[in-house]
Formats: sequence, C-alpha cells, structure tokens
Amino acid sequence: MMMKVSSPKYLLVLSAIFFVADGGEGNSVTKKVIISTPEDKQAFTIDVDGDGTIDGYDFDGDGKIDDIEPESGFGKVDETDGYEWPTIYEEADDMLDVSYLMYPVAQLRKRARETPEAFKDAAAILKEPITAKEIGAMLMENRGVLVEELEESNTQVLEQVLDAIIERQRKASDEDHSKREMTATLVNFADDNSQSELVYAVGVDNARRRVTVAFRGSVTLKDFHQDAQIWMQRIDNPLAAIQGQPKDIRIHHGFYEYLYYATTSGETRTDGITPKSKYERILDQAKVLLQKYPDYKLFVAGHSLGAALASVFAFMASTDEEVPGPVTCVSVASPFVGGVNFRKAFQYQEKEGRLRYLRIVNHGDIVTIMPFYAINLGAYKHVGIELKLYGDKYTLRYPKGSQGNALVRTWSTSVFNNLSTQYLVNHSPGEYDIRLEVTKEDLSSMYLNDLYQDAKHVGRSIAKKAKKGES
Repeated sequence: MMMKVSSPKYLLVLSAIFFVADGGEGNSVTKKVIISTPEDKQAFTIDVDGDGTIDGYDFDGDGKIDDIEPESGFGKVDETDGYEWPTIYEEADDMLDVSYLMYPVAQLRKRARETPEAFKDAAAILKEPITAKEIGAMLMENRGVLVEELEESNTQVLEQVLDAIIERQRKASDEDHSKREMTATLVNFADDNSQSELVYAVGVDNARRRVTVAFRGSVTLKDFHQDAQIWMQRIDNPLAAIQGQPKDIRIHHGFYEYLYYATTSGETRTDGITPKSKYERILDQAKVLLQKYPDYKLFVAGHSLGAALASVFAFMASTDEEVPGPVTCVSVASPFVGGVNFRKAFQYQEKEGRLRYLRIVNHGDIVTIMPFYAINLGAYKHVGIELKLYGDKYTLRYPKGSQGNALVRTWSTSVFNNLSTQYLVNHSPGEYDIRLEVTKEDLSSMYLNDLYQDAKHVGRSIAKKAKKGES
C-alpha cells in the first residue's frame, strides 16, 4: 500500500531541513526575507564574502549583522577549545534527521531533472545554495508532483523515510523549525549522476557550529551492486608511519570503491591530469566551509549504505591534518565496514581525540550484522561506540578487544541472535525513530565525550589517553 502524504505535513518536514539557508553571488550580498518565528520577523540575510552562504542577519536595517551568535547552553563546553557538544540524544536525533532527509530531497531533485515540465520552476529545485523558505515554497508549489512521484516509484525506503520524518517533525516545536531555518545552509547536493554514483550533501549549521557531510542509503541498482561486493580490499593504512600501526587496512570493497573511484565532475588533482576521487571532492567541499568557519566541527552521517560510507569517510577525514578534530560520525543501521586492522587504526584515532563515532543499531536489524565474513581476508569488525536499541531498553558498548568481550560481541552480532521475521521493519527509519525516543530521558543527560573518557565503556588505554589530553 502506498503512503499518501498531505502537503502541509510535508511542507513542515522540509522546512526543518538540516542545513538550509540563503545565498547570493558577489561581495556583501543582502536579501530581505521573513524569518519564521512566532512573530514572523523580517530581516536581511547578509553574505559578506559572496560565496552563497549566510554569514548573519540584519534585523534593524543598518546593514550590519545582528544575529550570528551560535546557540549556547544546550550542551557541555570543551575547555580546550570552547566547543559546545550536544548530549548523546541530541547528536543522535539531529543526525537521524540529516540521514533521513537525504532520500526525499534526492527523489524530488531527480524528478525535476527528468521531467522539468512538471514543475513551475524546476531550476529553483536544483539550485545551490538554497534557503529553507525557498524549499518550503518549492514543495508547496509542487506537492502534487511529489505525491505522484511516490506513487510511481514504489520505493519502499522512501515511504518509510517520509513516515519517519513526518512523525519526527510533528513532535518538533515551531521554535526548533525557525532556528534551523535561520542558521543552516545547504551548500552542495551532489546527485547529478545518482543512478551510477553515490549521493551526498555538504552543508553548514551556524547555530551548532557544524559542517555536515551526509550520504544517502541504497536506492538504485548501482547502490545495491556496491552493497553486494562484500570481499575486503587491502589498502595502505594512512597511519602506517605511527609505531604499532599495521601497514595496511582492509575495507569492504564496494564501499571503498564507491568513495574512491574517479568522480565524473571533471575535477582533477594538482597535476591537472589525474581525476579526483569522490572522497577528495567531498572533502575539498567540506574544507572550504571549515576554513571559512575555523571554530566549527565536521559531522558525518548516513543511513544503511550511507552509514557505511559515512564510517569510511569520517575515518579518512580524521587522518587529514587540515581537518580540525575531532571528526564526529553518527551512523544509523550501518553494515560492517572493515576488518581487524581497520578497527585498530580507527581506535587509534579515537584514542588521540581525532575521531568520535556513535553507531546506532536496532536489535533485529540484520543489515547491521552483514557481511559477517569476507572469504578473502577474514572476519569483519564493527567500530565506535554502539548504541543498540531494543524498543524497551538500550545498551552502550565499545569493542575493547579482550577474548571474553570478543566472544560476547561475536554472539551479539551473529545472525542467530538477530533473526527476526520483522527484519525489514527493524531496518526501517520509522522503527529507529520509535526506539530512539525511548532513550530520550536517559541520553539527554549523557555525553559522548564522557563515554570516551570512561574506562568502563571504552577500555583503559583509550580512556587514559582521553583524560591525559584534557589536562
């Protein structure tokens, strides 16, 4: 049965998109907008350097920025650099939003390319950067086309995502929506070749001082083809020069290839000949924003295939000295990504404070325990702090590496312990949303950095190093 989406609900959903705002070209561009607050304030957006992203808001018309201060008081401040980190629940909740919104935005853009005549202004849908108000107006004008696309595509994951998004935004306050509209910018949405390449987005959130990279999950035949390439690929370890680190690491071939094949954008490396990989292109786009906002942090997110790509991207980005640490990855329903050497390198970055990773999984989601073994190079290993959702409870675990823990985790991630007739439901965005809500009271007072400093969660070596780095 196909889901029918009412236009008011769907407008509400996309008005809260995770990194949307205003832009223009040239130097010191201003544009008058109505800010969606209960008072419907009018303001001018100001783009100081003309790069298309909002630098602030002028409410009194004097041509100066009045409101660019990031939010404060919502989390715990890191004394080393003054960055304010949200609670575990908020980080998880925000990145779920990001991961889910990749699906409907990509679908609408695809339709605008294929049948532009079905839209009043197809170019407005595809423009970058794009404001929240523009997205809202775009959806209002083209809501009939969107519903028609859902009915024709018969894309189950899109239906599940929209169900989850509508329910999430129904719970959100108008104040939350207005804050997101005012403080975030969608800078790049790369889906020009969505049938043959991965789909990703890059954006910036001024309220939370984040640059966000997000990956879409499996939709196309090419996506599923990459999922199925379960053998491991041996690659050079970017940390090989560090004592105790292995010379190479092993990563799922399909995921690695998707990130590292040559992009069709025509961009080349500094030699002017060698095409850039997709990874290089994405990282370059993120670096532009990180250089513009040097006190911001890089966040990476995705669902399913998108979660696996986010895991690889976040690790590799954390090894780049031009990227400020720590890089944060919040993945939803990620399959296995790499082998034991990948985990060893990954944990070194966590220990050094270069990488934070929250891996959200549903008990009974069989995707999160596949592929368990690669015939050519051995068993896969999960990484990061696992938040496992059961529906009526949750657990927080970390792969510490002892024999006893290894045996427990091997059983907990085995197919036999995760068999369920509801495996499709357990992988669905809606089920993740429902189960995460159960954790809200507990996780709204817990912080990921605290877990990294607690030997009970991450083991003595990582916790000791983390605490040493604080002093």
